[in-house]
Amino acid sequence: MTAGIFSAGICCGFPRDDRLKKEIGNLFHPSNVIIKAEETGYHKPLLFDAHQELLDEYLYTFILCEAEVLQNRRPVFTEIYLPLLKAQGVKFVSLSIGGDHTAQVIYSTSENRFWDAHKKLDALLVEEENGCQSFRICRSNADIDAVLAGDQIGLFLGISGGRPLEGKKNLNLLSSLRSLYRGGLRRIQLTGNGRNRLADGVGQRRTGGKLTRFGRQVVHEAERLHIVLDTAQLADSGFYDLAEHTANPLIDSHTGAAAVSAHPRNISDDRIRMLARSGGVIGISFLAALAAAEKAHPGPEDLLRHIDHIVNLAGIDHVALGPDYSAYKTPVCRDLVRGYGNLGPQICDFDKLTPLQNEKYPGWIDGINYGIRKSDYISGPDSHENFPLMQKILLDHGYNDEEAGKILGGNMLRVYRTILR
Repeated sequence: MTAGIFSAGICCGFPRDDRLKKEIGNLFHPSNVIIKAEETGYHKPLLFDAHQELLDEYLYTFILCEAEVLQNRRPVFTEIYLPLLKAQGVKFVSLSIGGDHTAQVIYSTSENRFWDAHKKLDALLVEEENGCQSFRICRSNADIDAVLAGDQIGLFLGISGGRPLEGKKNLNLLSSLRSLYRGGLRRIQLTGNGRNRLADGVGQRRTGGKLTRFGRQVVHEAERLHIVLDTAQLADSGFYDLAEHTANPLIDSHTGAAAVSAHPRNISDDRIRMLARSGGVIGISFLAALAAAEKAHPGPEDLLRHIDHIVNLAGIDHVALGPDYSAYKTPVCRDLVRGYGNLGPQICDFDKLTPLQNEKYPGWIDGINYGIRKSDYISGPDSHENFPLMQKILLDHGYNDEEAGKILGGNMLRVYRTILR
């Protein structure tokens, strides 16, 4: 059956056979053959990618061709981004337009993440104003309905860490939040792995710090504006403080279960239960380090262990997919620029790399070690194009159409519907 909107609440856990059928393992030859959404052989469900970084190649091209775009002579989103999202098969994407760590600061020498987020947001708004029909920024439930009724891809815009909300030094104002909200921001992840003026991320968990005063102000204003709050990468002390200060469903857009893989980015069973009790959802990351920290080449069977664990612990209504796909344009000449965003697309040639590969110290992001691997992602659904494999993986593992539909998109869409107006 096609995935739809499902009621909130915790379902009773149920036993799940942890064995993966042999034929699934045979799907994932190291060549990683690309499989398009229409080629999976199953009825196409509603797919929702709960966490994706804005493709740098899109913004890179927008900057180079800005004059043409402003004259409405070149639809860059349709040219660069749409084919990738179509291959991914998604109907909705939670797209990060900025955040805390250095890989998200593109073509800028500034440390002011507010302006970098605005640069990415502006590119999408210009194309929206030009009448681009490839995407629709989902600001309300009316926008969600329009996407479901048409051919556009729905974008829920968010930030992966609260630094874009910070003002100048020693001045914290909510005007940055409201400005981004007016442009379409509908998800706030409070921290990256490190510390910002809202709270501490998991890389600073030893401090035991809760939400700061400004962090609590942001939470309250986000609730007033009907913005989804994302607890990904937030240290435990800040998470529990947040849970006390909000009545809305909370999500963790890209993580795993610490009981399955003891990586510091994964969350405890208690956090999973609290997210479920709020009516929220846990998005499972496809990063290899989170799926199975001890393995060199994790596969879909490792991802299923996280999904099964959360289903048994909290219920089928509280798990989703947050693969964390990203590809950053990075200077080939690392002597020219280290760490922070480069000087501009005209300066030097670029490689397309993931955040883990293009940091100043590869394998580390803000104090958390993810390791250096041949691929940062699990085998199989390791890229946008291979994301549609997840439907077959879930069904062959024993989930029925309705259960798979909830995991693939229905659960996360339910939360956005609940919070947006």
